[in-house]
Amino acid sequence: MSEFFFESYLKQYRDDGVLSCDCGREHRLGVKRILLGAGVCEQIPDLVRQSYGGDARLWILSDGNTEEAAGRRCKRLLSGWRIASVVLPADPHPRTTPSIIRTLSEQASGECPDLVVAVGGGTISDIGKMISFNLGVPNWCVATAPSVDAFTSGTSAVKHPHRHRTETARPTEVVIADLDVLERAPQILVLSGVGDLLAKYLSSLDWRISAMITGEYICERTAGLCLDSARQALAAARSFNSERRTAVRSLTDAILVSGLAMQSLMGSRPASSAEHTIAHAWEIGRAAGNPEMELHGLLVGLSCRILLPGYRSFYAEPASWELDPKLRLPLLAADQEWKRNLSPQMETFHQQMREEMEGRIPDERMYGERLARIAGQQEAIAELAEGLLDETEEAVRVLEGIDYPFSPKQYRIDADQVLLPIRHVRFLRNRYSSFNLIHEAGADERVLDVLERQAANLR
Repeated sequence: MSEFFFESYLKQYRDDGVLSCDCGREHRLGVKRILLGAGVCEQIPDLVRQSYGGDARLWILSDGNTEEAAGRRCKRLLSGWRIASVVLPADPHPRTTPSIIRTLSEQASGECPDLVVAVGGGTISDIGKMISFNLGVPNWCVATAPSVDAFTSGTSAVKHPHRHRTETARPTEVVIADLDVLERAPQILVLSGVGDLLAKYLSSLDWRISAMITGEYICERTAGLCLDSARQALAAARSFNSERRTAVRSLTDAILVSGLAMQSLMGSRPASSAEHTIAHAWEIGRAAGNPEMELHGLLVGLSCRILLPGYRSFYAEPASWELDPKLRLPLLAADQEWKRNLSPQMETFHQQMREEMEGRIPDERMYGERLARIAGQQEAIAELAEGLLDETEEAVRVLEGIDYPFSPKQYRIDADQVLLPIRHVRFLRNRYSSFNLIHEAGADERVLDVLERQAANLR
């Protein structure tokens, strides 16, 4: 197999972790080394010795499942060092909450570690990065499942009672991704990673249309790398049953790239858009009655599947978009719809909606400029969307072939809960997406009708 995508990306950075990009900005990475391959866990002792000598204090975090997958083995390999550790319960699944981060940071602080080592998936990785940030010491991660892109992101997805919040964390300096471990990950976790990658088509579309319509900054190099690595991984997903190691290798490469992209741009724009906002709302609202299926990547994939026909119907008919400034501007400039949507059904998210929307003053001039840009680029926008949505549909067919759970019934999400965040997605995140364009073009009701039918059909 040719060079990993993440390797080709890291090679562009100087030794100090800086890239002077042709997008006109400097990007920075805190990651120093990534090992992806069979048996790479065996290199951990040498890496620790090279970086910290033989007298370092290590604090190791895992949970009941990841301890079995790799934690116990790592502790044997590192038995020559002074080790303190915490193994969280496997059931219920740990959640990245402020309380658990605070409690574990206090425990770890008492051990005065030189290095925090997280052994696990996205949750354990995110908690480890936050503990590392709080203590002011480096962290490494031993990945146990290719389930999310948290391993290389510079943030942690912290779950507050009223919202998911991406918070600054200390980037992981060394990531150990051992294929002997990752290949044995439960299939549901592998599918979670695949679902998260499915979003890269829609997030790429949204980022690009925002750049075209609002003038938002976009780094073409980063956007292209994220999308290309996801394309390869989703194509390889066809062979999960026959060539599992090759498929897991490609999947892991892609999620590492996704995290690096977010870290380098100091935000999640390269990897997520409306489909992630919807999935986060399902998580915070505990919409999934089946706790085994309440995995972030799985919910992202489900969200993509539901959104696809709505996006398709909208972008297929650019001639139907209502772009006449005389008709649209009075409606858009007076738009305070989010305040009217502080309904009892959305009570959990009222604070989030206020945080995202307050201070966003309707601006007739801004909307006028947007409508003009949309009108001038209708065909280009529709053509861009057609290509990416074609690819999304093909990827969905691939995932259906490996039994991806695309039915809300499998998650035990009822119909109202499926649609609730979709109806309010523009108010849950102040980030331009296809839903903003749909609204500005006067197509909300038509698209929502398609999405309601799609949600019903998938049940």
